[in-house]
Formats: sequence, C-alpha cells, structure tokens
Amino acid sequence: MEEYLVFKRMFDFAPYTYCFQCCLPQSKNFNGEQPACHVGLAYKKGTACPFAGFIFKAVYSMWKEEKFRKLLVRDMGEGAKLSTLDELIAWAVQEHAERGRYNNCVEAFLWFCGNIERAKPQFFA
Repeated sequence: MEEYLVFKRMFDFAPYTYCFQCCLPQSKNFNGEQPACHVGLAYKKGTACPFAGFIFKAVYSMWKEEKFRKLLVRDMGEGAKLSTLDELIAWAVQEHAERGRYNNCVEAFLWFCGNIERAKPQFFA
C-alpha cells in the first residue's frame, strides 16, 4: 500500500486541468473536456470525488501485474520500460496535450477500457 501512495502523491496538477482526487480531466478554461460523469461536481473543502482514487488504483494495479505491464509497455510505453516505481511515475505523469492526449495515467486507463470493450463489446453497456 505504501508504494501505491507514493505513486498517487506524485501527481501534481495545475488548477482546473485534472481532478486531484481521481485524475479525470476537468474543463480547463471552460473547454468542456471533462467527462459527463464529472460535470457539476462541486469542489468544496472536505468534499470527496465519487471516483476518488479509481484511475490511480487501476493503473497502479495494471503495472503491478506483469502480464498487464508487458502489454502496457508494448502498446503505450513509447520506449519506457516501466520496470521500477520511479520509471512508472516518470512515465505516468507525462502529458502530451500537443498530440491531443491526456497524462499517461489517464491514457493507460483509457487503453485498458478500450481493450475490454474490444474483447467484450457489451461490458460497459
């Protein structure tokens, strides 16, 4: 659990870019990019996001499982080995907005969901 907390605490987002609690994109400069499930959430001190920790935990768990990690490196790693926690963190916090992409943590989660949908088209229905 301690290793996961180190991973999660390495994410430091600029205001209104990503949810600090769950990593989902927010409406940066009112661009409407936040997912529908995150629209209208009021962020007040002490308020918990209903998705808190989910994406962080999913990506960290994929990394911990060697079979998933190999697929992640193959499909998304872009040369990263992701063999240590430090390598995972350095890779996961990277964002490629100029290519229309989110940070690699969100992209890894979307990659995983996309693979589930291809394997079981009705999974998220």
